[in-house]
Order: sequence, then structure tokens, then C-alpha cells
Amino acid sequence: MATQKKSATPAKTETAAVETETETVEATAKRQGTAVVLKNGERRIDYIHRRYYDEGIERGPIAKELTELQGEKVAYQIVFAATKKSREEWAAEKAKAAK
Repeated sequence: MATQKKSATPAKTETAAVETETETVEATAKRQGTAVVLKNGERRIDYIHRRYYDEGIERGPIAKELTELQGEKVAYQIVFAATKKSREEWAAEKAKAAK
């Protein structure tokens, strides 16, 4: 029977260092996925922002509504990630952008 010799050195992992702010932004942009569009043509992120920030609906009910709209389970984490900012922070940013 032949035996295989195992290497004592672990596999090397390479990472690329990002040196400039521009490269950091480009690297971050590549990680973003394609926007999910609901059947009514509205982007899911816009639906979540409208329901949470503008209409005051809590995260759990929004996740349930999205599950019904999309026909597949939408995790609470999706809604939470889209609404990390407090309602006050969101309103301040929206007012600033409107100027």
C-alpha cells in the first residue's frame, strides 16, 4: 500500500493591501450586489426605507410583507441591514440632501 506524505507547511494565503482611498472605494463597490426589484418595479431597499423611515413601520412586519411580496422568505437581517441608521439620522441626511 502506498502512503501519502503530508506537508508540514500550511497553505499560503495572499491578501492585497489597498493603499489609496480611491482603491478602497472601488474595492468596496465590487462587493455590493445587484439591487433586488419587487414585482411592482420598486427596488427592495427603497421599499424598506419608505416603510421604515417615512411610514414608521417596524422591521419585523416589513420583513413579513417582503416575504409575501417576493414569494420567498426575506430574513429580518436584510431589513435590519437596510435600516441601521436611526430615524433621526436618516431624516437629517435626507434634509441635507434636499438643500
